Amino acid sequence: MKGIAAHALALTLGAITASALPQVVIAAEGLPQRDPREIAPDALIGYWKADLAASTFPGPKPAAAYRSFAYTEGGRVLVSFVSRSADGKTTFGHWAAQIDGTPSIEYHSSGGALPWNVVAWKPDGQGRLALTVSRQGKPTIEATYQLSVDGKTLTYRYGKTVVVYRRWTMEG
Repeated sequence: MKGIAAHALALTLGAITASALPQVVIAAEGLPQRDPREIAPDALIGYWKADLAASTFPGPKPAAAYRSFAYTEGGRVLVSFVSRSADGKTTFGHWAAQIDGTPSIEYHSSGGALPWNVVAWKPDGQGRLALTVSRQGKPTIEATYQLSVDGKTLTYRYGKTVVVYRRWTMEG
C-alpha cells in the first residue's frame, strides 16, 4: 500500500485504537506525580521471595514461593503470586484491590479466567494489613501482612501458616 491509501488506513486504525482505549490521565515524563489513593506502605511495593527455612507450614513446604506488589489503576495494589509445591506443581494468580476494605476479585490458575475468590484488605496498624479472602460468600482465610520496620521482611500469616518473605532483587 502506498500514498493516500496507506495514510487513510493509518488514520483509520489510529482512530479505532484511540476510541477503543479508555481516557486516562498519564503522568507527565519527569514529574513526580502520584495518585492520592496510593496508600500502601512504600516498602510493600516490589518483589518478595519466601524464606522457606524461616517459614512455617502445617503441611509440606512449597519448593518456592514469590509475591509482587505494584500499583495499578485507581491507586489499587496489584498482588501477583506464584508457588511451586514440593511435588513440582506450579500455581499462580493475581488480584488488584484498594487498601480500604473494598472487595475485589482474585484470579487463580485453578480457575482460569473465572473469578476464584473475593479479597479485601485494609490497614491494621503500622506496616500491617489485614486481608480477608472469601469463597462463595464465606470467609475462608483471615490473614495479615506485616512489614518489618526496615522494610526488608514481609510476614504473611493465616491459620497455622507463617510465610516469611524477603525483599527479592531477582538474584538467587
